[in-house]
Amino acid sequence: MTGKQGQSGLYRNTLSYFGGLVAAASMIVVGILTLGTLSMEHASPYIGIFTYVVFPTFAAGGIGVFLFGMRREAKRRHSSGSSEALPYPSLDLNDPQQRRRFAVFAVAGSISLMVFSFAGYNGFLLTESVGFCGKTCHTPMEPEMTAYLSSPHARVRCVECHVGEGAGWYVHSKLSGARQLFAVIFNTYQRPIPTPIHDLRPARETCQHCHWPEKFFGAQLTQKPHFRYDEKNTAEQISLLIKTGGGGGVLGAGIHWHMFIENKVEYAAEDEQLQHIPWFKVTRSDGKVTEFFTNDHKVTPEDVAGMKHRVMDCMDCHNRPSHNYEPPDTAVDKALLANQIATSLPYSKRAAVEALDKDYGSRKSAHAGLRKDFVGFYQEKYPDLITSRAADIEKAVTAIIDIYDRTVFPDMKVSWKTYPLNIGHRNWPGCFRCHDGKHKTAAGEVLSNKCTICHTAPIRGPQSALGDVLAATVEAKVDWHPWEMPEKHLAVAKHKDLQCYQCHAAGHKPFTECNDCHH
Repeated sequence: MTGKQGQSGLYRNTLSYFGGLVAAASMIVVGILTLGTLSMEHASPYIGIFTYVVFPTFAAGGIGVFLFGMRREAKRRHSSGSSEALPYPSLDLNDPQQRRRFAVFAVAGSISLMVFSFAGYNGFLLTESVGFCGKTCHTPMEPEMTAYLSSPHARVRCVECHVGEGAGWYVHSKLSGARQLFAVIFNTYQRPIPTPIHDLRPARETCQHCHWPEKFFGAQLTQKPHFRYDEKNTAEQISLLIKTGGGGGVLGAGIHWHMFIENKVEYAAEDEQLQHIPWFKVTRSDGKVTEFFTNDHKVTPEDVAGMKHRVMDCMDCHNRPSHNYEPPDTAVDKALLANQIATSLPYSKRAAVEALDKDYGSRKSAHAGLRKDFVGFYQEKYPDLITSRAADIEKAVTAIIDIYDRTVFPDMKVSWKTYPLNIGHRNWPGCFRCHDGKHKTAAGEVLSNKCTICHTAPIRGPQSALGDVLAATVEAKVDWHPWEMPEKHLAVAKHKDLQCYQCHAAGHKPFTECNDCHH
């Protein structure tokens, strides 16, 4: 191309001017937002999205429009027979004018490359951040984010469990995220979010990077604070040793016997939340296979063959490792232990739990309703305390509202009643999904539901220092339950088969009288 031919550049057209303007403006905005982000101690994920995703995308689009305009202009000139421009630009560095233009494009291209590299890298980091996962789609993810921040995994990034390592699962998660983004934009996401999550990466590829099942040995002392529903909110402690056990070898007894290391447990569930398990099969390390069917209702091998079979792993018990919502009974116990609710206020546990057990419809209504119900209890029963203990009552109201805000999300229809928790068996079936005394083999062998298989007999006593073991022997047959169960309740034949969660249903004050169940 001669100097004359190069005097009228292909970029001299409206489309290229527009693309160049969009690209330049977007890069300037990216630079300003980057400086602003660096100056913030805690940048908002929304600013990050605009800085590293939205405006870099506009800049790339602008460059694309700029180049498309040049190509379009070249074709126009070529089709009109003009010799002013060739179909493609030519480069002659011996021409001073073209050399200057090349230098300008080289500098602009280098700057663009640096901007896009910086934005791409930080955009990747942004999409891997906790803030992006939990705060970008605020309403649908608010319950999960709130529970996560109060969990033992609060310093473990979401992607370490939900995505893990490797490009394959990264792409898989981003495609899934794109579908979820459209659901948020068009307000078509489900309320509540259904569980379990489908296509979740196997626990062996995520959880077991930190938790090493082969090294789970021994037992764990658990001390649970408990306050009775009496006038004095009598403080107690329930202590037991959980037989954690291990995943293999001679020391492999205990709860983690179920892990897929030497023994393999397969099961089929009748419901989406995996709470009703009519069949499971155990394959032991020596090759022995045993099948158990529930006698609760008739399930044939043909029925089982048509169900989806699952291999048991960590998530079948630890199904809410970072997203658990404590029921009022447990949350109020902790608040009483931390003196957020005064134990010296008569019946403060009972009043708090009963207030939290109500459905208020919305968060705003709940805040007013919780205050009205809790304060109303003392106005009716202990009117003299309204003035003399006003500070303690107000402090308790604040704690109760905080419990509600951590565990109930009306917009998403989520509460402590929504998602079953399979660890233990106090508020949900959990272990009793299989260990209910109703699963047996064809030969009549019944799967045991004896309490001491997984933990020692609970010992009830006064609150003690952390780690202190109560004097009673751990396997002693003590009547630790607050009811006089053998005489008053378990004398009724059907009550002998009652399981913990049937009385301690998630979210409710425990049933203690006949008419609590038999209306």
